[in-house]
Amino acid sequence: MIIDGHMYIFPPKDSQGGYPTLADKMRVVHAEEGTHHQPVWRVRDKAPADNSTLIDPDTGELQEVTWTRDELCRLAWIYEGETYTKVHTPPMLHNLESTPELMIAEMDYAGVEVGVIHTYPVFGHYRFLNQHLREATHRFPSRLRRLVSLPEAELPASANALADYVRAEVERGGVAGVQFIPGFYYQGGHTEPWDAGQLQPFWDVVADLGTPVYFTLLGGVGTRAFSRDWVEGYLEEQAILSRWVRRYPALAAVVTHGFPWRAFYDSDDDAIALPEGIFDLFELPQCHLQLLFPIIMGSVWEYPWREAEPTVVLCVRRIGADRLVYGTDMPMVARFCTYTQTIDQFRRHCDFPSAADREHILGRTAAKLMDIPWS
Repeated sequence: MIIDGHMYIFPPKDSQGGYPTLADKMRVVHAEEGTHHQPVWRVRDKAPADNSTLIDPDTGELQEVTWTRDELCRLAWIYEGETYTKVHTPPMLHNLESTPELMIAEMDYAGVEVGVIHTYPVFGHYRFLNQHLREATHRFPSRLRRLVSLPEAELPASANALADYVRAEVERGGVAGVQFIPGFYYQGGHTEPWDAGQLQPFWDVVADLGTPVYFTLLGGVGTRAFSRDWVEGYLEEQAILSRWVRRYPALAAVVTHGFPWRAFYDSDDDAIALPEGIFDLFELPQCHLQLLFPIIMGSVWEYPWREAEPTVVLCVRRIGADRLVYGTDMPMVARFCTYTQTIDQFRRHCDFPSAADREHILGRTAAKLMDIPWS
């Protein structure tokens, strides 16, 4: 059995998605696109451009743009009279959406049995997105599980109400876990660490539910990314998570995306150089790590990403294959490769793992987290 521990289903990216207005939604899209590493080009002649057409590199402020679609239905923006685009949403998503039917068709072709749907504000307001994903998991209960999206910035002021909300979502079914993204918590102006304090009533309820928590620690988002030290900031977030895990030892914690591979990439050696302290968190046995290389390193390395193999070996040795989770970021990973190729990185091209290691990485660990009988 193969389980994709990290995929997405979402409505058209330029739809309102439950936000108060379409302009509110597109500001979230603007911040995401403006800090993403995918290349920008001018539509009329394909001349290279950059993210300064979206965000002022000196101030970090969002530029004045008009959002549109170009003649090929790609998401685009008009800045100072010119139209620009980038392949943040893969070209295969001709309507800028990822439907359950598309994802299951891809899963069938690649041989994936179950997919865990992650969340992100760029895809919709949390209440809208939870309903959207709930409907998908109810339609395809044997194939799809979902994470519960949170309004991280609202948690300190609404800890009890949001705890009740999460409890209701878990009771509605199809839930693999709760997703927490610290970057959005900090964007709400909060400086207190998120592992306790005003958030403790919320976390206590999550602990009572016993659902795993998926932590996306990949630094800040939007304008915050211009001033954030990714390496230092990431290790700070790991330290907070370490305290959280010790406070709630019965809960499984999953670090999404893997480590921030690009932040630790050494271009001189063409390799990922992880600092020693990054594995301290995983001395706690309830901590798990997703392995997503193609989506993060796909613009640096080519399939089958053999350059990643020493890092995979290190993660197996320091963490254990039984706490590593294969994931793809599908359909976004289609910027760089096919769904099958993401599996074949481990199934065909990694020389080191034993059959048992492969089994854990490609599905058994994820099945354990979701109490899915292994077959």
